[in-house]
Amino acid sequence: MIPVLYLIDHLRQGGSERYVAELARQGQEIGTVPHVGCFSDGGLFSDELRRAGIPPVHFPLRTLYHPSTGPLLLRMRRYVLEHKIRIVHSFQPNANILGTLLGRMTGVPVIISRRSLGDFGSLGSRRLGWLQKNVTNRMADRVLVNSMAVRKAVTEMENIPFEKVVLIYNGLDLERFAPRSGTSRLRPSLGIPSDAFVFGISSGLRPVKGVDVAIRGFSRIRERFPNARLVISGDGPERERLESLARQTGSESSVLFLGTRPDMEDIYPIFDVFVLASHSEGFSNAALEAMGTGLPIIASRIGGNIEMIDEGLNGFLVPPGDPVAVSDRMETFLTSPGLSRKMGKESRAWVERTNAPSKIRRSFAALYSEVLDG
Repeated sequence: MIPVLYLIDHLRQGGSERYVAELARQGQEIGTVPHVGCFSDGGLFSDELRRAGIPPVHFPLRTLYHPSTGPLLLRMRRYVLEHKIRIVHSFQPNANILGTLLGRMTGVPVIISRRSLGDFGSLGSRRLGWLQKNVTNRMADRVLVNSMAVRKAVTEMENIPFEKVVLIYNGLDLERFAPRSGTSRLRPSLGIPSDAFVFGISSGLRPVKGVDVAIRGFSRIRERFPNARLVISGDGPERERLESLARQTGSESSVLFLGTRPDMEDIYPIFDVFVLASHSEGFSNAALEAMGTGLPIIASRIGGNIEMIDEGLNGFLVPPGDPVAVSDRMETFLTSPGLSRKMGKESRAWVERTNAPSKIRRSFAALYSEVLDG
């Protein structure tokens, strides 16, 4: 069994955070003894890991450039040596940077992860961009990506050698996120009529996620289809603005904000169609979960979405930032009885072929063995 330290900025709701929690919980099957370190204490997935008997280790980070970061690295070094960590596997910018420095200090190989299509060279900070190019990219032993689109971005935008980049798609718990027969029992408790047609979103409420595009698209069809609903799970800095937008577009009575939900396996069955109107997306965990639950997808034609959606078979792709196109595809489902169930079966089949846990676990076991073999 290989002791692996998974290092991440925080464990609040999000795709990378869920992914780290899943990797840690599957340690026995992958062949690892998982340790999880994070720079911000608490959070949804921190609680999940504690319940699973894998309590995260809190390494309090103020900022990368604070004087306390040096002593923090020394504390992390002691942890790696005391627990005989053999691989550091990091996620998110701060963890990638400190993880590679930690690897250099201890002689432990490091895998960094890239999971978005953002401006990898700057990240909104010239200093952070320089650190990524000159520290993480050069010092990491492997760069793990979760879609062909992300692989293309890191090799072309940052000139990371192709042979250093490893593609492993996100895995999914196929039992937890599985189709269920009948209408979700949660609908009545949430005030959703049993005969409503529900378009669903699960997302952090940030501008890049394009939830406003989905609300604008939904508002165009709401009056013609009074049984339609838009249910939004997630929270973030955009929530107040998005709630205001629902009021402004006259959709307030048909749009439901759930906030952060730890029970998404129970929420997805509320939906008939999943909507992902992001402006940028590497490979969406939320869309993957929805597909595993047997939902068709309306998604922006960007990044990893193009790899997930077979146009007209398990969903539809629309131009990013185009509420009219979103509205048109919503109407397609509303006027085509049975289409969502038919496409949803194809979604589930795609997930079973591509993202089965056994396949993903074998890929990680092979990656860790390869890194240790040099």
